[in-house]
Amino acid sequence: MKNSLCLDLFPNPGLPTQNKYQHFSKDMIKKKVGKEKELESYISEDSSYCVNPNMFALYDFKKEPLLGKYQSVIVDRKEGIVLSKRSSKAHFHDLLKYKLLMGLTFQKEIARRLGYKDRHVISTGKLAYFSIRGYTKASNDWVSLHLMDDYQILGNRSIRFKSIELNGVTYTFTFANCCRHIRSKIAESLRHNNVVFKVSNYHLKHTMGWSIYRLRGKKSLLDKEEYFTPLPAIEFFTMKEICADLMNQKHSKYGKMMAELFQLDFMKEDHKLIYRLSQRDDSLF
Repeated sequence: MKNSLCLDLFPNPGLPTQNKYQHFSKDMIKKKVGKEKELESYISEDSSYCVNPNMFALYDFKKEPLLGKYQSVIVDRKEGIVLSKRSSKAHFHDLLKYKLLMGLTFQKEIARRLGYKDRHVISTGKLAYFSIRGYTKASNDWVSLHLMDDYQILGNRSIRFKSIELNGVTYTFTFANCCRHIRSKIAESLRHNNVVFKVSNYHLKHTMGWSIYRLRGKKSLLDKEEYFTPLPAIEFFTMKEICADLMNQKHSKYGKMMAELFQLDFMKEDHKLIYRLSQRDDSLF
């Protein structure tokens, strides 16, 4: 099977193990993808690619599409180098809208409770996708912290991540034009993910009798507390409480929009009363 560039496409090709192809960056991708025949068998085209735990990194080329058409290049441990005509924002929009519990609202609420103003990470507790410049930016590069072992701050606001070892091979991913104070943003993101893990674990343990355990084996940045200061046990910081607050915020926003539509004053206390009265005993949540 060939794509429009006449490159041979192989299903689930994995990543190359040759040393010269173990160090990814935008410059490396521009120089080698579509130009070096040795790399062809590891390249596929899939604009419907779904962000998943096997994604090492996503490089955004929206401003200058790769080979004139590809807005994103994804490096995936199973699918290899994936070329997509969609932007990074579009790929993560799908993750947030169709896969993630409560989407971006939950992520922002955790950040708000931690006092974080910047938005850099999408966390699940066992997975953490880090945005190099903050995901409020339209065009962005991403790296999966759950597949990274270490990182190094370089000059000119650049950073290089080293992956965990897989089948005896490690890969590096270099990003330029990073946000300021990126080391502290990574620490905040790791702490954010740690809180999501604790909140989820507490909820499952005390409401469903389940427990979440870290998998044994290769440790990633998520497990290395020397890179962040974990918060203490947070039994008061529950999933139930967060969901209730988010629901209250949603109803308050609905009330404000209705008042604005009909050109009425929004009476906050009256809204609270109506909302409370609407919560019948058989529909409490």
